[in-house]
Amino acid sequence: MTPRERRLKSDFEKITAEFSDHPYIKVEFDTNGFIPEKYQITYTGINGIRLIPSKPGEEKIVEIIDEHVIEIYLHIDYPRMKPQCYCKTEIFHPNFRMAHPHDICIGDYWASGETLYDLIYQIGEMIQYQNYNIKNPLNGVAAKWAREHSDTLPVGNINLWLGEIKLDLGEKNNLELNL
Repeated sequence: MTPRERRLKSDFEKITAEFSDHPYIKVEFDTNGFIPEKYQITYTGINGIRLIPSKPGEEKIVEIIDEHVIEIYLHIDYPRMKPQCYCKTEIFHPNFRMAHPHDICIGDYWASGETLYDLIYQIGEMIQYQNYNIKNPLNGVAAKWAREHSDTLPVGNINLWLGEIKLDLGEKNNLELNL
């Protein structure tokens, strides 16, 4: 087995274990008797936004959407080079290209030690605007909108790592526990 095949197998095993019962993330793949090179990730119940079409010069109007489908392709140069990620559903985000091929910028740098399941979580955080980059965007209009509306972000507070909603403590900085 080649190093790439070992990595694909390891990714597959980790993903199936990590997301088999996840409340917000569903991972689908077709093995055809082989280790998958393409995954379809469906995020359900987490907030993202899409742009409602408007006429030029009109204010941009966005709406909350809560289902997102992403495709991750592990090309021949993976894991030395980052995987190719594509958005299959409409989303308005600085790091998601609205035009074909609807790719996702998962960062300027990739280390082969980064895991595929970390990437799946990272994209979920990006969808919710918990993580976004307006300095080097794929979508300049969305970057401008995010900069102008930063006080309304993130649009989702779900901690996908735990499958739970984050506590919003408002102005409280500390929790008091009596044990």
